[in-house]
Amino acid sequence: MNMRKTVLIFVVLLSIYALGTVLGPFGILGNPALLKEDGTFLLKISPIVDLQFFQNLLTLDNINAILNEEEILINPNTMGHVIQNGIKFSLPVNITAYAHLNLLGLRLVPYVTVDGMINMSLPKTFSQILFDNEPKVETNLESTIQNFAKSDIKLSIGGNVLLGDLFVNANFFIPVAYSYAQNTYAHAKYTSSATPTYANLNVDAKLSLLSTIDIQNFGNNLQDPEKLLEQVQKLIEKDAGINLGFGYGNRNFGFAIKDITVKPAKVNYGLEFAMNAYAKYQAEATDITFDATYTVSQPIFFKLLNPIEIMDNVKITAYYKNDGFIMWGISGVYALNGDWAAKIYAGLNLSILKAYYALGMFPTFYSHTIGVGFNVGLLNGDLQLTATTNDLNLMGSTTPGIGVSLRLAGGL
Repeated sequence: MNMRKTVLIFVVLLSIYALGTVLGPFGILGNPALLKEDGTFLLKISPIVDLQFFQNLLTLDNINAILNEEEILINPNTMGHVIQNGIKFSLPVNITAYAHLNLLGLRLVPYVTVDGMINMSLPKTFSQILFDNEPKVETNLESTIQNFAKSDIKLSIGGNVLLGDLFVNANFFIPVAYSYAQNTYAHAKYTSSATPTYANLNVDAKLSLLSTIDIQNFGNNLQDPEKLLEQVQKLIEKDAGINLGFGYGNRNFGFAIKDITVKPAKVNYGLEFAMNAYAKYQAEATDITFDATYTVSQPIFFKLLNPIEIMDNVKITAYYKNDGFIMWGISGVYALNGDWAAKIYAGLNLSILKAYYALGMFPTFYSHTIGVGFNVGLLNGDLQLTATTNDLNLMGSTTPGIGVSLRLAGGL
């Protein structure tokens, strides 16, 4: 087997774990310069999985009712946040594998990453119709929302070069699932009457995603390594974009500018599916009827006649931290498209063992994280368990989500 195939197989094997990121409390907000702190003397290999989920539709009481097969209470008190802000879901994703080679202070870090964010946001018109108990008799409402669902999941294959406190980065990036705004919409129509008494709600939506990968046939290639290698090679050589980055980081302070696109990626394929939901309430004297139904179409795969170019969003990150017995730190990232995130943490540092609490702030939610890290020389790692909420308060009428992050690093 020639060297090119050997390298491609290595890349594909790593991608099953699928860097912007690394150590300890900073998670996905990290700076590649922090890799110097993983204790690598010669070579270490590390997988990282960082997943979170936020929703503001179900409260703790609602979830308990579902688990206990009880009636779900829907009223302005329990659904106050979703009535005021609309239904929202967010899923940040970061799955990474990297190798860290230390050559007398010159550090080479090849990596493979799948990362990005999936967001869905419906305007409060939907939730007010569905959950607000205020009477809406003789009311006609209709609205259409373009690009209600957003996705920017990408596969990156590249490397960092670290020398002292400086680093440079270069990677190929391949759009895996990017939302196609022109074909993504949600439409709602509500009508009601007092005489006769009825209320109708019809919602239809279409979601369209674009990808550099031939999604329909990619699964078939997983069973044929030769074809899979050829497809990966073609994607890298022909359609992948190229990003650059650079930055600085020491034990206390660091900054980075990442995902500067010097060559746009091309997307050639897509899929779309549609959903329709209908609910009708009707009352005649004491005879009350309620009907509801929904349908979801089979996905439709298509190929674009003219490829669309995708440029990444430039991101600026910074951190400041103290690694004393009482450790603490703050980190943030801002993307030029307006997305942002920030995290603060505090905890105890016992050298081989760390324990901490971290508060994360995102545009649509908060995250509360309990983390434990360890370092025993040949093996070190970090485990985080996260609760996401629509409010700083974890209790009451908050709407919880979950998150988990695991990083392991083994080697000399």
